Amino acid sequence: MDTLVVASVEGEIFNAPIKELEAEAAHAKVKDGVTVDPIRASKIDAYLSAFGPLLDKDRNTKASVQQAADSLGISISSAYKALARYRETGRTDHLPPPTRPGGRGKPRINHRAQQIIEEVIEKVVLTRQGASPRKFYREVKSRLENAGLQVSQSTLADRLSRIPEYRFTKARKGYNETRKTHDPILDHYPDVRRPLEVVQIDHWKADIEILSEDRTEVIGRVWITLAIDVFSRMVFGMHVGLDAPSTMTFGMAMINGMTSKDAVASEHGIEWDNPIRGKPVRLEADNAGEFTGKSARASAQHFGIRLKWRPIGQPQYGAHIERLNGTLATRFKDLPGATGATADERKQLRPEMTAAFTLQDVTKHAWLMVDEYHNEVHTGIGKTPLEKFKGYFFGPHGQRHRLPPVYVDNLQFRMHWFPLVTRTIQRYGIRIDHLDYYSPALRWLVRNRKNYGAIEVRRHPFDVRVIYVRHPDRKTESPDSDDSDEWIAVHVRQLNFPLASIYELQQARREALRRSRERTPEVLAKIITEQQKHIEEAKKKTKTAQREAARKMHHDRMRASASTASFPVVDTATGRDSIQTPPAPKHLGPAAQPVAPKSDEGSLAAILADISDEELDEVFE
Repeated sequence: MDTLVVASVEGEIFNAPIKELEAEAAHAKVKDGVTVDPIRASKIDAYLSAFGPLLDKDRNTKASVQQAADSLGISISSAYKALARYRETGRTDHLPPPTRPGGRGKPRINHRAQQIIEEVIEKVVLTRQGASPRKFYREVKSRLENAGLQVSQSTLADRLSRIPEYRFTKARKGYNETRKTHDPILDHYPDVRRPLEVVQIDHWKADIEILSEDRTEVIGRVWITLAIDVFSRMVFGMHVGLDAPSTMTFGMAMINGMTSKDAVASEHGIEWDNPIRGKPVRLEADNAGEFTGKSARASAQHFGIRLKWRPIGQPQYGAHIERLNGTLATRFKDLPGATGATADERKQLRPEMTAAFTLQDVTKHAWLMVDEYHNEVHTGIGKTPLEKFKGYFFGPHGQRHRLPPVYVDNLQFRMHWFPLVTRTIQRYGIRIDHLDYYSPALRWLVRNRKNYGAIEVRRHPFDVRVIYVRHPDRKTESPDSDDSDEWIAVHVRQLNFPLASIYELQQARREALRRSRERTPEVLAKIITEQQKHIEEAKKKTKTAQREAARKMHHDRMRASASTASFPVVDTATGRDSIQTPPAPKHLGPAAQPVAPKSDEGSLAAILADISDEELDEVFE
């Protein structure tokens, strides 16, 4: 009752009178606490049984020591150490080795002290703010003193050093930064064996300030939607504009990518060899809404393109497009109006003073950069992207593989990249963004609307006065057309509604809401007209007005770029507004989609339709 079994810091156990311990505790600090060694005590009987015959002898043979060791399942060296401990202290309870608390790699201090240290590490050290070691020591010691415990400074420093670097970086800098610096580099990208097998697409905001069309005001930076062919590293498609990433910018980039680049060269006066066109087999993108929404899914399904989205927050899965973005971004730094990547660089470069490019200028220059990039040796493929692309189709002895299909850039083609919405048919027709659309061709659907649910509608991004409705039952009469569904062109009921893009309509809706006005077609039409007039009047006054003016001109140019397309024609016999599609020439291949009207004798489709297969063979020979 008067004695305690006490364990020293080194693990040694001895008997101590309570009275002496009390006297010592009154004048000394609390030592690191270690529990009594119950494991060692449980081994005493077994060790006595094995070493009993050897304890009274001054010397023992190796065979007898080996026999004792074998009976305990220990090595002969451990057996000699046990005998040495007994001869040194004369105590049989010292035959078993002391059990080191915690074991290898485990804490050997008081359990409560260990809990306190771990709590402080979790709540103070492993945070975004990240406390300094000094603050950690001060916090731990304060809590330990309140608990009547004490741990040495070296022990606390050891606990800090044992925090895994991965865990430390993740807590301080987040998962993405930890993944970049600590996760292993994955295997190389799966082999891509032909052009357009995989295309990666993404958006980025160019680090350059541009001027208004009259070059009087700086109006901000442009967005670039870029797609790359992984096989050849050629730029598959590109769209440059003031609009933020959306279904529209995604669609414009895909239209540009799938069709010939001759229109781009003609518009900007560029002489180049840029043969890439056709349909990608797989399109890889991030998880942005314009890539994962129903519009993108429907467009990809129509053309037989397989969409693949990379894991969230892991840009390494889009390494090719990320590298291309970085390459072009580096070249943009040398242009007038470059902003730099940081606030300090912007202050040094002063883009507001050096800006010299309009939207048209920066678009042309971006394409010139692309042409330069196509003709430079790419380290990843060992040749230029242009050589890689053309080398797949043509070799020293002529053509090696079938060329990509031809897609004619017309309304019938573009429509399938327009924004998609679903709406139900009502007696008044179809309502989208507070505008009502109706055509006599919808009469059957209106009368039988209860038999149909929501139907697909494609919206013209630059002309809200017309939408395209997919008839749920009817198919096109043209057997050669890839698009078997019949699409009906339906116009807005308000015939005097101004020409406007979806962006302008949505801007008018927000303005009507701000004015607490009911968003009727008449109110929206009035606001759009006012805004367009205001832009014209104020474009020399403010940066915002200049930017809106530049955006409007850009939308007008894109609207005019498809002016040769076949537009809806009213069939007076049936009263149906539909897209007229003549039979596609078979020599264009199964993916061709010429849809110009028969009356348009000067169109590309009409000219190609008059060329025979024999004449084409002679040309290619």
